[in-house]
Amino acid sequence: MIHPTSPGTTGAGGSLRDRGVRTEPKYIRSYSNAVPAVEAPPARILLPIRELRKSDRASFISSILGGYGPFEDMIGMSRDGSAEFEALFQPGIWYLLRFLRIFGRAPLRAFVVVEADAVVGTTLLLPWPRSGYVLGVGVRPSHRRRGLAGRLVAHAEDVARDGGRTWAVLDVEEENLPAIALYRARNYTTIQRTVWWRSEAPTRIATTAQVQPLSGRAERRQASEWVARQAPSELTSKLPPTANRLTHLESLGQSPGSAREVWEAGPAGNPHGILSAIARGPTKPGILFIPAVGPDATRDEIVSLVQAGVGWLTGRGCAGVLVSVPDYMGPVASVLSDLGFSSQLTTLTMACPLPDGGAGRSPRGAVSGMNP
Repeated sequence: MIHPTSPGTTGAGGSLRDRGVRTEPKYIRSYSNAVPAVEAPPARILLPIRELRKSDRASFISSILGGYGPFEDMIGMSRDGSAEFEALFQPGIWYLLRFLRIFGRAPLRAFVVVEADAVVGTTLLLPWPRSGYVLGVGVRPSHRRRGLAGRLVAHAEDVARDGGRTWAVLDVEEENLPAIALYRARNYTTIQRTVWWRSEAPTRIATTAQVQPLSGRAERRQASEWVARQAPSELTSKLPPTANRLTHLESLGQSPGSAREVWEAGPAGNPHGILSAIARGPTKPGILFIPAVGPDATRDEIVSLVQAGVGWLTGRGCAGVLVSVPDYMGPVASVLSDLGFSSQLTTLTMACPLPDGGAGRSPRGAVSGMNP
C-alpha cells in the first residue's frame, strides 16, 4: 500500500508547503466514501493454450514425464515413458495426425500451455464417438495454482464439444484429492471405480473350464456387443465397447509396438465372461482387462480366463502382470487374491456432460471460480 506524504515533509529544498506544493493526501472519490489510493497489482499474463507443435518436442516430453505419479509408476511408464510420446514426433505419424486433424478425424489431439517457448502444461484428448477422453493433464510445479490445469481441461472439453461429443470422460487416482476437487467443480461425477491388482509370478490353480481366443474382427465385434449388454449402462452409454477396445481403460495400456489378445469363457457367441490382454514389451508389466462377467460365470471360468491371459503375457516376457477390475466384480477380486495378486491402487472414471453450445457454455479455456 502507498502511504500519502505527510504535510510538512522536508527535503533538500525545504518543506513542500513552503514551496507551494499541495501536500494533502490523494484520494479516490466514490459516491459514499473516500479511500486512500492504492497501487493496482500487476496484471497476470494469461498464458495461451494451443495445439502441440513439432518444435515443442523436448519441453513437451519433459513436462509429461514430470507429471507422472503412482499410476504411471505402476504400469511402467516412468521407466521409459518418453518412448510413447517420442513416437508422436516421427515424421510419418506427425504429418498423418496433422492431415487427419484437418478433416476432424485425428485419433489424438495434444494441447499445451507455453511460456517463453517452453511447455509448462499439457493435456491430451482422444475424440471417441460419444465422448472426449481427457488424459495427460499436467502442469509444471513452477506454474501450479495459477488455474492452468482447469483451463487445459476446459479447452479439451470445448474441442470435444465442437466435434459433436456429448460427454467428457477421464480417469484419476482415487487418492489424488486436488485433481478430484477440480473435476467435481467442473461437474464431473464418478461412473466407475476400478481396482488395479499386480503379481510378479501368479500362482496356478487347476481348472477344467475351457476358454477360446477371439482373433477375428467379427468375433471381437460380437464380444463388444456382449460387453455392452453386461456392463453398467451408466458406463457404456458414454464409453461404448468396440472391437478394438472392450473397455476404455485399454487405451491406457496401448502404445506403439504393443500386442493385444482376447478370450471368452462359456458358450461361443453367448459367453459367461471376457478378458483382454495387452503386452508392451519385456520392460513393462502386461495388463489384463476384465470388461464384464455374466451372471452365469463360474469361479473356474474366471480362473481359466485369468490364467489364459497370464500365460500369454508370460510367453511374451512381460515384467509382471497387472489386472484391471471394476470394484463391483466381487468374484473376480476373490479369484485374483487366490492367484497371488495384491491390490495396488484404485482409479475413478469420471464423466461430465457437454451441453450443446449457447447458454451455459464457457469461453474456450476459461474456468469459472477455479484456481488450482
